[in-house]
Parts: sequence; structure tokens; C-alpha cells
Amino acid sequence: MALDQGVAVSVRMNVDRNNFDRLPDLAEVIHEHKWDTYPRFSAYTAPIHATNPNIDKRTVLSSWDLEQQLAAAKKKFPLLANVAPSDDWLKNEARTIFRTQGGSIPKLRESFCGAHTGMYIFDALGDLYACWEKTGDASIRLGRLKENGEVELNRPAAELWRSRTVATNPVCRKCRYALYCGGGCAVLAYGNTGDYHTNFCDGFASRFRASVAEAYLEKASGTLAPETKTRVCG
Repeated sequence: MALDQGVAVSVRMNVDRNNFDRLPDLAEVIHEHKWDTYPRFSAYTAPIHATNPNIDKRTVLSSWDLEQQLAAAKKKFPLLANVAPSDDWLKNEARTIFRTQGGSIPKLRESFCGAHTGMYIFDALGDLYACWEKTGDASIRLGRLKENGEVELNRPAAELWRSRTVATNPVCRKCRYALYCGGGCAVLAYGNTGDYHTNFCDGFASRFRASVAEAYLEKASGTLAPETKTRVCG
């Protein structure tokens, strides 16, 4: 119904080693419902990370591992062509540059995600957060919605999230990929270092080089893919 009304729908598939083999099943469901025929529909994968002690670290995939496994699976299951890797946007950026002979300016980002640029998440209790990975953690709650409809803000917590950019991290300030990566996920950076204002690279350099190389090979071989629909996600 939403697609028929022209609404953009993006399906995110959270994947680890336990459910990777079910991706072809979901791709088949998408195909059966003909969702993939709508220009404003997209589906993509995202790796589950061990952000809490209940997740077995042995089951998680890095972004790079997930992308490589998905590429291999697409050769066996053609319907997976409608399922994009998490870095599909990066390859599309490179394709656009090659397609326009450098006439297109790439989209650069100083922050990793909406948690640092203005996203607000209300939970069922009326508490306000910047990131869906940290809902329920009162120590970094941005505020709460009071019964009279007013929002009570925790300004120090808001500053913690909204001030994180690639310029606040000395490692990112020296990195050639910074304005594409955005510094990586703050929650995962915190899990590694105990500091939200550190970087989480997640193999981004390898993923960047692979995406650009694949787009260049398409250009060189005359098989450069046409412009694709933009994935809508957080």
C-alpha cells in the first residue's frame, strides 16, 4: 500500500552468521510480492555487531566479510541481485563520478549517521535518544517528553552526540577516507575504547578501495551500471 502511494520503503536486513543463509528466502519473498519493481523500494544488508553482552561475538560478521559473502551468494542465487550490501551507496557514488566524467561532486559527510546530525528517537516511555542502538541507556538519554507535551532536554548528553564529527578525532583528521566514512559508528567506537569520540573503521579503507575499483572496471569494460535508486536509511 505504501509503495502504491509513492512512499519510499527501505528494508534493512540485520545479518550475522546465524541467519545469512536465509537471505535467499527473503529475496524470494520480495520478488513474489513484486516489491522490487517499485522505483522507491530498496533492500539492503547490515551486519549485526556485538554491542551488548547477550550477543555471541563468534556469530558476527564485519562489514567487509558480509559484503564478500553476499557477492559470492549472488552468483548462486540470482534473486539476491535485489539485495544491496551496506556499502552499495559508495559504489554508486563512484559510478556517478565515472558516468559524468568527474562532473558530479560526491556527497561528503562529516559525521557517520543521523545520531550526530539531528535524529531523535522516542521510546515507548517518552524518553528521547539520539541513537536506536542506545535506547534504554538512561546515562545518555537526550531528554524526555513530559505529560504536558513539553520536552525536557539533557543538554550535556545532546552535546555528546551532536558534537561528534571527523574533526573531533585526531585519527580521523589525518585519514584520507574521513569524509566518506564519517568516523564510523559511535556506539561501536565506545565499545572498543570507552569513548564515543573515537573512530570505528570497520575495514572501511578496504571497502572503499574495492567499491571504487569495481566501479572503475565497469567503466573500463563498458558495462557501467545505470544510475540506481537511492537507498533510504538511517
